[in-house]
Formats: sequence, C-alpha cells, structure tokens
Amino acid sequence: MKTIENESSSKSEEHASIPKEFNGLPVEIDFDGAGRPFPAIIVDDQKFPLGMIKTMVPGGNIVEHVQTIRNIIARDDDVLICTYPKSGTHWIWEIVSMLRKGKAEYDTKIKETAMLEFISKDQIEALESPRNLNTHFPLRMLPKDLLDKKRKIIHVMRNPKDATVSMYHHFKAMRIGPEGSVYSGTFSEYLSVFISRELQVKGGWHNYVTDFEKFAKENPDYPILNLYFEDIKQDPKREITKVAKFLDVPYTEELITAVAERCEFENLKKANQEIKDDYITRNIAHDGRQFMYRKGTVGDWKNWFTVEQNELFDESFERWMSGSELKFKFSL
Repeated sequence: MKTIENESSSKSEEHASIPKEFNGLPVEIDFDGAGRPFPAIIVDDQKFPLGMIKTMVPGGNIVEHVQTIRNIIARDDDVLICTYPKSGTHWIWEIVSMLRKGKAEYDTKIKETAMLEFISKDQIEALESPRNLNTHFPLRMLPKDLLDKKRKIIHVMRNPKDATVSMYHHFKAMRIGPEGSVYSGTFSEYLSVFISRELQVKGGWHNYVTDFEKFAKENPDYPILNLYFEDIKQDPKREITKVAKFLDVPYTEELITAVAERCEFENLKKANQEIKDDYITRNIAHDGRQFMYRKGTVGDWKNWFTVEQNELFDESFERWMSGSELKFKFSL
C-alpha cells in the first residue's frame, strides 16, 4: 500500500538521484505542487527537460545543438512550422506535407525526422527538398539564415488551458526524468509547474506566442502565417485553404476536402500507428505505446480544471496577455 511516508521517500530519492551537472551544464530543478522534481537544462531562459535531452538531443549537449540549429543554412524552398508544445504540430505538419505534394497521402516518415530539436546538422542537410521543418524552439532560437532570407513560417497557437492538459498527459507517458521515469503527479500538482514557468522572463507559453505576434507586427513584409488550433478544428477546409494560399501551391476544392478528411484526428492517429515508423515513441514512451495523439479536442480542460484553478488561471492569463491582440477560443 502506498503511504504518505512512502511517497515522500520516493520523491526524496528521485531528487537525490538528479545530477548537479549534465555534460558540464548545470541542472536546474523546478518542483510541482507536491515537491516532485522537474530537472532541466536552461539555454537562453528556455528550459529543456533533462530526460528529453538524454534520449532525444543529438550528442546530449543542448547548448551545442541550439547553436548548431542557429547556424544551419536555409534553402530557397524551406518552410518552418513553429508551435509551442501540444499545439497541433503533427496536424499542421501533415497538412503542409500533403499540400506541397499536391496529394492527400500520408508521409511514411514522422514529423520528428524534420524536427530541429531532434536531428543533427548532417540529418538536416540530408533531408530532401522541399523541407517541411518543424520546431518548438522559440523565435529567438530559430536559424538565423532562415530568418535573414525570409523563408516562410507557419505558427500555430492553441489556448493554454488545453495545451496544459495535453502536456500533462504527455509527461505522464514520456520518459522525462533523469532515470527515464515518467511524471507521477496529479494534474493539479503539474499545473503549478506550468504557472511557475510562465512567470519566467522568456520561457513560457505566453512569451512564445506573443514573441511571434510582435515579430509579425514589426516585420510586416515577413512571410509568416499565424493560425489557431481552434480555428482549424472548427473549419478545417477554410484554414487549410489559407495554408495552401500562403504556400503558393496549386490546389482544388477536391484536394482541400481530401486533406481535411485525411487529417481528421482519428485518421491521423490511425495512420501514425499503421503507416508511419514512429521510432520516437518507441524510444521515449515508458511502455512503448503511441502517446502523441490523445484527444485533439477543444475544451477538454473543463474536465481537469477546478473552478478555483480556472478563475486563478483566467486572472493570470489576463496579465500575461495585456497589450496583446491575440484572441483565443477556450470552447467551440
């Protein structure tokens, strides 16, 4: 039987097992509402989970990898998809892939094969053109050459309540701990981590989305398309047409309809299981099962937030977004 004493001892042992350094870089620890540690490496005010660095980042040195990504050379036909985690990256990547091929056919490769966080410089250079690159890196960490050459960027935003719930479940399935452990806390306990990271200078959700908003305003001639997860969910054909026009690819009503159907959540989930070689999931899932696709809905946060948590979150959200013109939908 699990007791309070056993739980406390387990958390103490987990904390004690976390190294003070990894690859010569200091490890910083956040704690959830129950004192569970969240070890991370900080690069330019951005926190990267230690477990992710160990299992996913080429060479295991996130500082060197960030610099490598900053220095990659852009190609003429590169497109970069940028999202805060759990905001529809797989979804929009598949849409872009189909539109650029002109066929509503799934790519047999997963999007992580073109994800800046997880592939080396050699792997990036080996990708065939046109490259549909994608990342969760914030604006300040994007490849300098890509920005200088004004390559197209598609930025997708999701309301932070649903993104938080989705990230909680992501951490419950993903080996983020230093010893390959998954997150064992409750949603309420995890929510405190999300809030604390929002209070940091640059590292949270609101900084991510407002940095792109500010960039678009200050660079009106830069080709950037800002989309909302909720809008794609509400009217996929309308939003997919926006993407096609932005990419300047030929399209028909039939293609848009077919892409919308193929990219429905359950169809994408099935394709990921039956068509794609999802080696990423096998490497980082604690039980080897697919966990990237859970619900893909709008408003699931209502099943997780208490009334008090929702009120406190709304107060914080108002402060975070003061001065922003971004408008988020929390239900449909």
